[in-house]
Amino acid sequence: MTTKTTPIIQSGPRADKKTIAAHTDLLKTAGATVIYTMGPKGGIGKSLTGRLVIDGAIAAEQQVRIVQIDRAPTLPLLYPDKAITIEAPGVEEMRSDSLAAMRVFEPLEEMVLSIAKSEAVGVIDVGAGQNQRAFLNFVARARFDRFLVDQGVRSIAMVLMTADPSAMAQSANLIGELQLVHPAAEIVPVLNLRDGGFKFLAGTPAHKIYNDRIAPLLKDRRRVTLPAIAAGAWPLFEAAGMTFTEAVMADEAALIARLGMSRLMVTALQGDVSEFLSVVWPRLGAIVGFTVGGFDAGR
Repeated sequence: MTTKTTPIIQSGPRADKKTIAAHTDLLKTAGATVIYTMGPKGGIGKSLTGRLVIDGAIAAEQQVRIVQIDRAPTLPLLYPDKAITIEAPGVEEMRSDSLAAMRVFEPLEEMVLSIAKSEAVGVIDVGAGQNQRAFLNFVARARFDRFLVDQGVRSIAMVLMTADPSAMAQSANLIGELQLVHPAAEIVPVLNLRDGGFKFLAGTPAHKIYNDRIAPLLKDRRRVTLPAIAAGAWPLFEAAGMTFTEAVMADEAALIARLGMSRLMVTALQGDVSEFLSVVWPRLGAIVGFTVGGFDAGR
């Protein structure tokens, strides 16, 4: 009987603390940035956050490159001229071929070199499960942390979490792994309020996990709170294959044609999405470094 083991994340030499500190200070106003959107499981808001960052940067007239690490990608359909897909190797493939992850993730190095020259924003949407495990294995073994530092590219890992106890614990574990293999990256927790706020009754498992695992991670760290969008507002635009930018910039006639609804309905839905973006884009822009005209950065 063969015992299955999970591939171990091997960490090679990384940037030392002094180099990381100097790198962080230097890049506070730098334009070249890599954004990871990550989370412990599917459906937690990773790709949604990635799309908000992408559309915000595009609306701010910044150059954007996109990589989606997933076997069921959606971003290349929305951004065909900007996005590529990487299918992470499976567990058995990584076990039988020690260079499988290095080979598959080679396009990430090309993307970094490209955005370093153009001061663009690179968004890497990392799928959950094996996609995430393979990516972290690559980051550690390829010394990707040091490579980004050497190229002068700022790295930000946006880690999604919801108020579910299991999801919070898993997000805390993910942040711990990131700190180990990617110390130069700024880790920004994204608190997704889709399923409710992060306020719990004293003595409950959720309260204990939040106090013991999440609260310490939030201390002295930038974070983003992602509010819930008005119920039913976004799925109709998403089903029509529209980006956030398209949804708020389209005129009434275009929305009526795309959504197949009356003027009153599309006007109300567009207003809901615009209100959501007026809160979210300034928050994400403050982290990533973009400003979308017409949106109040103080919200």
